[in-house]
Amino acid sequence: MSERGRRGRRAQSIVELAILLPLFLILIAGLTEIGFAIAAYLSLQDAVREAARFGADGDPCLYADRQEDPRDPSAVCGSDLFLNPISQRFDEAFQPYALNSGLGDDLVISAFGVRQDGTLVWRLPRDAPNGWSRFNNQSSRVTNEAITAQVGRSPSKGILIVEAYYHYRQRLGLFTSIFPEIIPMYASAWMPLPSVDPME
Repeated sequence: MSERGRRGRRAQSIVELAILLPLFLILIAGLTEIGFAIAAYLSLQDAVREAARFGADGDPCLYADRQEDPRDPSAVCGSDLFLNPISQRFDEAFQPYALNSGLGDDLVISAFGVRQDGTLVWRLPRDAPNGWSRFNNQSSRVTNEAITAQVGRSPSKGILIVEAYYHYRQRLGLFTSIFPEIIPMYASAWMPLPSVDPME
């Protein structure tokens, strides 16, 4: 093969590399950004589950100075002794991430008592019909109808639902013209909560 032919092939390889290298780098950056987003979402799911598990043996009607009965219609059952530790456990499990109230992030906690026939007896705390919200940015996506449909006819039970709203901001910021810079994420966890079981 002549010297000219070898130079031509080498030049062609350099041109091909010059064309493909930026595409390859964009692909790697995109996969990296997707990896960051998936890691944040999986951490959000794990933190919500951990918070719900932690709260499952608590009592939203237990205050420092009294115990309310959820059967009493005037009982609020929104004790900080119940809600704040669940919120703190979520924060611990969600590290190194954190909720940012300025972006609309929030943690919503609700407790439900459901009878054997599937009717909803109460939704706690009573002073927050859409769930207790840490930052008052969001409300529960779980409706009373969804609870009765999900639970159906089964033994009476108490249910704790922890919901988290998180806005993921792109780490690399290279794809803001294609995808929004801030991507909303949502996760929820349902756990049995015997302390609010109507036992009927």
